[in-house]
Amino acid sequence: MPSRIKPHISFYDKSFLESNTGDYYLSLQLGKRSLSFTVFNPGAKKYVVFDSYTFNNVKLNEDAFHMFEHVLEEKKWLNNRFQKVIFLIDHQFSTLIPPPLFIEDKADMYLKFNHPVEEAHITCYNKLKNAHIINVFCISKVVNDLLVKLWPNIQLYHCSSAIIESLSINYKNKIGANSLFLNVRDEGFDLIYFKNKNLHFHNMFRFHTKEDFIYFLLSALEELQLNPEEVELVISGNIDKSSILYDMIFRYIRTSKFIERNDNYGYTYLLDGLMGHKYYTLFNAQQCE
Repeated sequence: MPSRIKPHISFYDKSFLESNTGDYYLSLQLGKRSLSFTVFNPGAKKYVVFDSYTFNNVKLNEDAFHMFEHVLEEKKWLNNRFQKVIFLIDHQFSTLIPPPLFIEDKADMYLKFNHPVEEAHITCYNKLKNAHIINVFCISKVVNDLLVKLWPNIQLYHCSSAIIESLSINYKNKIGANSLFLNVRDEGFDLIYFKNKNLHFHNMFRFHTKEDFIYFLLSALEELQLNPEEVELVISGNIDKSSILYDMIFRYIRTSKFIERNDNYGYTYLLDGLMGHKYYTLFNAQQCE
């Protein structure tokens, strides 16, 4: 497994002290092709560390376990205690439930109704206070047990919880009738649409080709009765102007822009060259609380 991990992006502010992890917040995001983590210094109110690894597709169970072992061996300070630890899992196994319909004891049933979850797993859910929705998801028992052993105070979230909740907070008073949010992640992309400042639509679309990508996007626009000539597409995640996905957006959508970095947080100057939209979900994970 370690041989498949590719060189990573790495930024460390000179103020960061490996011996003082108990003073910091740690946020991590794991998908089938990436692991990224960042460290936030609440005293200075800024992010001081960012690391990102890429690798071949892995199963988010035993493969992820061995990958974590490799990273923890390389970054021994990650084994230490942190003031707070937030972990985002990036996969397609999640489903949204309106709070009045949610019964905690039925969480696993909701998940299995929508997804063919087979491996040994733990069913979790996030209550999104600002989006007024509950997100039910799962995590491999192998990975869950490792995480809890490493960081007993860990808080588990699905990555779609982080993007939905952060958008509902950061854009609550900025969302126009034609604003549509697109977030590209390891296995597909999220589309999020707010109507009258409330979450109206969220779906995750898996795709293999650029044609799949634009087909799902345009089909969703039609379903939402949004005109490609009038919609404003706000983009985040694993996409930039050199991407073939961006090229497809440019061809079919008149107005699009990359989401701006959340300036309610501070960032080490080393992160100035990091595209703010690309890791938007990870840097806003704290807003799930």
